[in-house]
Amino acid sequence: MGFLDRLTGRKPREEPKSVEQAAPAPVAEPVTSLPSTSGGLPAELRDAVPNNTLLSAAGISAPQGKLYNPYEGLATQIGTSKHAFRLPEGPEFVFEEEASVRRRDWTQHLQFYCGGGYLAGGLVGVAGGLYKFATVKPDVVTDTLKLKTNRLLNTCGSFARPFSNSCGILGLYFSGLESLYVNQLEELGVPDSVSTLLAGFSSGALFRLPRGPRQAVVAGAVGVAAAGGITALRKVFPSL
Repeated sequence: MGFLDRLTGRKPREEPKSVEQAAPAPVAEPVTSLPSTSGGLPAELRDAVPNNTLLSAAGISAPQGKLYNPYEGLATQIGTSKHAFRLPEGPEFVFEEEASVRRRDWTQHLQFYCGGGYLAGGLVGVAGGLYKFATVKPDVVTDTLKLKTNRLLNTCGSFARPFSNSCGILGLYFSGLESLYVNQLEELGVPDSVSTLLAGFSSGALFRLPRGPRQAVVAGAVGVAAAGGITALRKVFPSL
């Protein structure tokens, strides 16, 4: 039939495609509509700024914090809509146990004050040694650099060792006693500042107790004054 069709000029008949040869029609996939967005992100992923008027009418206080726009100054260049995040004023915690902690534990307290006292005493001792080296003239004039360096190191070391050891011991006493007083008196409603003052008095009195009761009382009064200074500094530097 194909040869006769060619001679007569008729077009060959197009046979219908079988069901097996027919290509299956594409199945339309269901389209999941995203929530209404602004800026190209879903509403659940955006830190939307709540309406203060609606919150006030509902009796809910509006969240506090500074608004921060990461695309400030770049929105016109990259074509991103304005979006502001509300930065928290305080630290954020993942676990509730961390958020409930208001101070260091007794081991961290011990390390902080013991190490800090030792370093502070060492710095005071080095400063005293430098002052003595600059003001006191030796009996034998040392005109060489090596002898002067040796005298400087000996003078600073003789002042720094007792100061650093004493301040480290005071920091050990103070940190341990303050943790003890806070743990025992917090349940009674006693402020933490009172526990700090008691720890200062106890630390000074315990440090000077071997020299007699009078020296212990005087050292306790000095400890109360130092603890009061620490309490005042904690209002400015809460990490103390």
